[in-house]
Amino acid sequence: MVREENVKLMTKLAIYEKHNGKTEIPMSGYYKSDYVRMNCLKTVVAATVAFALVAAMIITYKMDYILMNVFKIDYKSFGMGVALIYAVWIFVMWLAARIVYSIRYEKARKHIIEYNHNLKKLQEESQKEMYKAMKGVVINDDFIDF
Repeated sequence: MVREENVKLMTKLAIYEKHNGKTEIPMSGYYKSDYVRMNCLKTVVAATVAFALVAAMIITYKMDYILMNVFKIDYKSFGMGVALIYAVWIFVMWLAARIVYSIRYEKARKHIIEYNHNLKKLQEESQKEMYKAMKGVVINDDFIDF
């Protein structure tokens, strides 16, 4: 027999799984620290690639100046400046990623707790219905030996 409460719970669960659940349910398989570290690492790699692309574009744009002053440029100070800019860029991106992914995990955690609670309720109701359908008869396969 279809119960209205079960239908409501299943609908609520399906809506969550379709929308937020696609990203939040896999997130629940990680500890917070692991999730944040993994995504910070992804962000640092992406920021490094972005920095390299922007640097290549700037070098290409300034190629005329570089070729005219190839012997006049102080490469040591230039390299130190680029390294400093890169370090600041990576630190800012890492810090932003750490904050963003920590907040995302905490928000998702609340939804996952509610989702798991609803799943448990649905499972309990299903077990009650099955028990009623069997009229209290419990079938135990422990005695069967293959």
